[in-house]
Amino acid sequence: MSVYDKANELAQAIQEDEDYKALLEAGKKLAEDGKTRKHVQDFLTLQAQLAYAQAAGDKPVRKKIEQLQKLQEIVASRPLAVEYLEKYMKWNQIGGQILGTIQQAMAEGLSILDK
Repeated sequence: MSVYDKANELAQAIQEDEDYKALLEAGKKLAEDGKTRKHVQDFLTLQAQLAYAQAAGDKPVRKKIEQLQKLQEIVASRPLAVEYLEKYMKWNQIGGQILGTIQQAMAEGLSILDK
């Protein structure tokens, strides 16, 4: 069986995964409430921007941190947002582990360039 066949098997397994299905279902519910969906999008975007800035060694901007805290309060008060974010974070962790496994398997072939 080729690596492409295995990749297609992985894609199918992801689509059949209960955690992934739960994320999709939570996303459908969230999409029905445009205002809450927007708050979740803004929260995740700002969270990612701050994480990227921190990883790059930049100091977080106080205004953005305050914005994130306000958005966190808003999403925490909305059950659809909380449900979606719980499923999102769980799937993010699973997806990260899957990607890590794939990257580790490919690392030896790519490490030749490091020498």
